[in-house]
Amino acid sequence: MELRSILGVSLNIDLVRKQIPVTSRRAYFDNAGTGPPSIPVLNAINEFMADWREYGENWEEWLPLIIESRRQFGKMIGGVPLDEIASVPNVTSALISLASSINYKPQGNIVISELNFPTNIYLWHLQKKHGRAKDVRLLHRDNNGTIPLEQWEKAIDDDTSIVSVDYVSWTNGCREKIREITKIAHEHGAFVIADSFHALGVFPIDARQDGVDALVCGMYKWMQGPHGAAFVYTKRDRLKDLDPNYIGWHGVQDSVARRLTSQQDLFGKPFNIEETIPAPDATMFEGGSWGVISIVGAKAALEFALKHDQTEKSHRVLKVTEHLIEGLKKKGRKILTPLQSDRRSGIVVFEDPDPGATYEKLKKLNITVASRVKALRASPHYYNTEEEIDKLLAAL
Repeated sequence: MELRSILGVSLNIDLVRKQIPVTSRRAYFDNAGTGPPSIPVLNAINEFMADWREYGENWEEWLPLIIESRRQFGKMIGGVPLDEIASVPNVTSALISLASSINYKPQGNIVISELNFPTNIYLWHLQKKHGRAKDVRLLHRDNNGTIPLEQWEKAIDDDTSIVSVDYVSWTNGCREKIREITKIAHEHGAFVIADSFHALGVFPIDARQDGVDALVCGMYKWMQGPHGAAFVYTKRDRLKDLDPNYIGWHGVQDSVARRLTSQQDLFGKPFNIEETIPAPDATMFEGGSWGVISIVGAKAALEFALKHDQTEKSHRVLKVTEHLIEGLKKKGRKILTPLQSDRRSGIVVFEDPDPGATYEKLKKLNITVASRVKALRASPHYYNTEEEIDKLLAAL
């Protein structure tokens, strides 16, 4: 069981698993809920705790770590430059920042999917309520659990201000055709926001090739980082079209992080409070002070993920989930996840007559899945093995 790293050195899955402590105690299949941390992530957090304990405030040391975390996230999504990345506390705050900065078309509409995570739905309904959109077009899945491109083509028109879509659905694991949706949206002048929370760390992502105008992602699921850290990418040529309604002291042109990068004294001169000039880059979305402990863990998680070839990891995930799907079919379980090869992800959802009871039963056997509405959700990662899948199947 081997993966090849980006350096061309073979990695044995058994060695990878030794870096992820939870694998020694349980068969863990809830990466779509919370990914288990690796030893490098835990070490980074512990080192920060020791630094905090010893020195208290240490911003001169912490700010470079925050900037470097942005750089690492840029590498993770295809090598986008630093000025297109901002560090935010969670995906919700990223979406809110974008929603409050976009210029909406008069009497325009917003197109979203029922497969999106709830935040990426609720937020847009409120834009209609507050008069920023005349209509919110919520697309619904077909009998295959997908939203065909024809639905997107029919819903998006010249009055569409925003198309907001998840790369992969949290509810059934459907993988969206992001590039095709983006192309349709751009033909009508719409701004495209993509949530990659359930894709990054599973599949290679190239934000520029995908064509999205903005991409948001948290760190605590498939990236195996801590809660409290997320990032937002915004395409440079779309930044000029954004006008924030809300801002914090880190989102302005003369911020402490910008002073650091230009080798100025962080607090050597007063901040200009006579006017508000947003940062000219994606950091306009960075509001209040960062949760440094989370950023430190996120940076380590990104570095850990970047050691492994993303394509090889995705092949591994698809192989393990295929083994699960075939086993479920043999057991006669109804699978709610789309099975078309181009719609597959790391999530497999299947019906269960009593998911709460089954969840508890599996938990006692040291098998972790997620209980959902009349279903169970299993979300294996690249470090999981077919032997662990067999253990799950035997317990069902």
